[in-house]
Amino acid sequence: MILVNKTRRKPRIDMVPLIDVLMVLIIFFLVTMQFKDLRALNVKLPKIETAGSNLIKNELIISVSKNGLYTVDSQKVSIDKLQKIFSSASLLQKKPTVLVVADEDSALKHVTEVVDLCRKNGLEDFRLQAR
Repeated sequence: MILVNKTRRKPRIDMVPLIDVLMVLIIFFLVTMQFKDLRALNVKLPKIETAGSNLIKNELIISVSKNGLYTVDSQKVSIDKLQKIFSSASLLQKKPTVLVVADEDSALKHVTEVVDLCRKNGLEDFRLQAR
């Protein structure tokens, strides 16, 4: 009888299949996860009672018609009278905001005259009203 000396090999764990399975699971979870977009959250904002108030105190409203006529406080004025109004308004301690309301068919030169008069008299806070 021949004795065969069989040596047992140490058991070992093959890591390659384990890494493959883990990679497949990680990719699966990344693909199926739902990432929330913070801008798309349903947020109910609080109500503010004073929001949207468009009332401007201390303002001077100048209307320009399509014919080039200037109106201040519902009174028609000439460009010279408008110059005097702006010069006296510039002397005030708190300078008024000038709101230019021009007809859409009015010539651009009439609107630029009002803006130019504002700048000449130091009234830098002027606005053009639009729809």
